[in-house]
Amino acid sequence: MDWTLSIDRNRDALLRVLAVLLTMVGGGGAALPRHVRSAVFGVLRPAESALRRLIVIYKLVKGIEARVPDAPETRASGVAIPRGQGAVVPAFPLFDRRKYFSQNTPLRYARIEPRITVIGVDEPVSTAVIQVTPDDLIDAGQMYRRLQALQNALEDLPKQARRLARWQAKRDAAAVGTRAYRPMRPGRPPGHRARQVHPVDAVLSDCHELALYALHDPPVP
Repeated sequence: MDWTLSIDRNRDALLRVLAVLLTMVGGGGAALPRHVRSAVFGVLRPAESALRRLIVIYKLVKGIEARVPDAPETRASGVAIPRGQGAVVPAFPLFDRRKYFSQNTPLRYARIEPRITVIGVDEPVSTAVIQVTPDDLIDAGQMYRRLQALQNALEDLPKQARRLARWQAKRDAAAVGTRAYRPMRPGRPPGHRARQVHPVDAVLSDCHELALYALHDPPVP
């Protein structure tokens, strides 16, 4: 199998998907209409899952390893550490969001309004119902930062693979009994859709299968 070709093909496909999402968001304003924000999230989640699997594949194909870094030197007290200016772009998350299963059955309550009696008023008093429309403006700052993190990771896969290698080195050097997580959660990846309705769904399916194959039979760098 030509792993390099597979990596480049899926990376280019994710870059095209990202370009469409950035066009939908525009200049990264603080608010977007509700229907635009929902549409972007519907593509962003599977794109992030596909990139996480692409990073796993890249690390295995390139044979990237790392060692546990030495403990940093203690800084002298009273020394000010300069901080950068401007907005901070978060690091791309290397791990799928975990599934949590609760054994407790959630209680179901009847949807009734509180009964309020006011002296001298015959009509029932109830709270006003908030109307939700697709054109409501919703804060999109967090979503735009996630798009920036996705873009930075796509532009530098080797850096993300080294991050993953450092984490695995720390996990291997940790004490016995610590909970060891993997970048890919068991089962279907986040954002998976049984019916592929967007090009990103095919990219996620391809990256997921390739990552499972690479983990089962690691390629020789």
